[in-house]
Amino acid sequence: MARKKTKIVLLIILAAGLALAAWGRAQMSRLTSNAELLASTGTAAGKMLAAYASGIKARDPEQILQLYADDYANPAQGFWQQELRYERDGVRVYDWHSGEPRAFGKAEIGQQVERLLGSFTSLEMAKLKLSAVEEIGEDESSAVIRCVLWLRGSRLDNRAFETQASLRFWLRRHGEGWNIYRQELLSGETVSGSGRGFVNIAQAAGLDFVAQQNPLWTTPEWTPHKFGIIRYGSAGVSTADYDGDGWEDLYFADGRAPRLYRNLGIGEDGQVKFADVTRAVGLPEEEPGVHIGLFADFDNDGDADLFVGRSIGESKIYRNDGPGPTSHIVYTNVSASADLPENFITTAAVADYDLDGDLDLYIGRYLDPRVDLPTTLFYTRNGQGNFLLRNEGDFTFSDVTSEAGVREGGLSLGVSWGDYDQDGDPDLYVANDFGRNALLRNEGRGEDGVVRFTDVSAESGAIDHGFGMSASWGDPDNDGDLDLYVSNVHSGQRWYGQAATLYQYLINSFRQGTIREDFTSYREIYRFAGTDWKDFGDGMVKGNSLLINDGAGRFTDISEAARANPFGWYWGSTFLDYDNDGRQDIYAANGWISSRSYDDL
Repeated sequence: MARKKTKIVLLIILAAGLALAAWGRAQMSRLTSNAELLASTGTAAGKMLAAYASGIKARDPEQILQLYADDYANPAQGFWQQELRYERDGVRVYDWHSGEPRAFGKAEIGQQVERLLGSFTSLEMAKLKLSAVEEIGEDESSAVIRCVLWLRGSRLDNRAFETQASLRFWLRRHGEGWNIYRQELLSGETVSGSGRGFVNIAQAAGLDFVAQQNPLWTTPEWTPHKFGIIRYGSAGVSTADYDGDGWEDLYFADGRAPRLYRNLGIGEDGQVKFADVTRAVGLPEEEPGVHIGLFADFDNDGDADLFVGRSIGESKIYRNDGPGPTSHIVYTNVSASADLPENFITTAAVADYDLDGDLDLYIGRYLDPRVDLPTTLFYTRNGQGNFLLRNEGDFTFSDVTSEAGVREGGLSLGVSWGDYDQDGDPDLYVANDFGRNALLRNEGRGEDGVVRFTDVSAESGAIDHGFGMSASWGDPDNDGDLDLYVSNVHSGQRWYGQAATLYQYLINSFRQGTIREDFTSYREIYRFAGTDWKDFGDGMVKGNSLLINDGAGRFTDISEAARANPFGWYWGSTFLDYDNDGRQDIYAANGWISSRSYDDL
């Protein structure tokens, strides 16, 4: 009898297991189908948008109208209009809105297109970028998408302009493609000006620096077999008044030959002049793989010493010894006593984290491209590990990374110190490529005398899932506390980061047998994002993040509302009041070539 009961129980367990496996396969099949449907719909919509943009470039209204359904009808739609919001310092900003509602058919669409094409004299660029696939009809014959109209050129008044307008299109299958049978203007902005606000004076000023690749990446020992793109990554620029003459000097990091340019002030022609003083101050003219040059007074003697972080080789620290026999400042290599980390260093920042009166050093690192790839596109944690070095004086440092709890496993490209909670000690933000960034709160000195940090990324709202490349503290809302701007990637393929695609990564982890090694990442994603993978995926490629501090240590991302997340790959950013109006503006450096045209993504 007992044996029979055992057999029945085993059969029940087996049946339950088979049912669970069948359910799992069905779910995987459903998710795979959703991903494939999203991909095919988005790809087809992208082709339609490319044809629309081509019609704008060609100023061909008929080409554009062919994309609209013949039975296009909207009983309450207005013509697109641009209304001047303000004009300041020669720059005019216009808001887009829909005019008085009226019945719209294809004829009215034609008039609207004619108005658009007649609003400029020339175009440098015209694009329609797919933002999201919002709906796909049950029979797959219709869809709703959101996109951005992006124009750059000259207006009728010969002023340079740039436009970005957000649109929603309702689509219906038409042959092999789609037709638009309804549309809606969501928002839009046009900025125009003379286009002559800034003038490039680099050559006239003597700044003849040309970036070069690191030659060590081509050697057998250092060939980046896994992540070859890293060979294009050596770059960076720093400003500092290294000689104390009141003029800001420039240091260019470089893959082959970093350079220090001294600011000579205003010349007889009224132009600022620079001179290459790299050799004159005692710095090496050839130093492969320099990613970061950081000026700071490490010995508290009132002048700027120099930390040099390298992707290949030992980091260096140079002491500023003041004027030498030739009147030039002399830098002396004191790295031997500093015990600095080496290889894969990408960024660094200084602060007196332990409030003992001297500057400490936090160093960010990437992965080893010879043997490692980013583990995922959206949550990579296989970095080489960062370092916190406590300044012990006389250019000696102690590695306190582990005891402070700030190792960080991401691929760090930007680090920045700031007292966001206004408790008197500096906190740390780390911007990581291919994954989440981290806000590490300084908890102060404990009873055992150790200063420790806590990862408060999630509870503070400062977590950012983008491809982090830099982080800058500032106060753009002028309320007295520190806000945060993080530079990321805003891709034209943003729509592809939607839920079905991210779940596909999970399915692939099972299919490829990597779920065990990937499980930690998925568990962390669940901790920070729950099951809301749609927002998670969208957040990865939404672009730069402007995080506003409420004064109580909580941040709100207003980048979309503030229009602070333009398209591009933003490698660096900073706050500055460029127009002296008492409000902090943002400068963000953008650049990547990934498609047929230089400005595409």
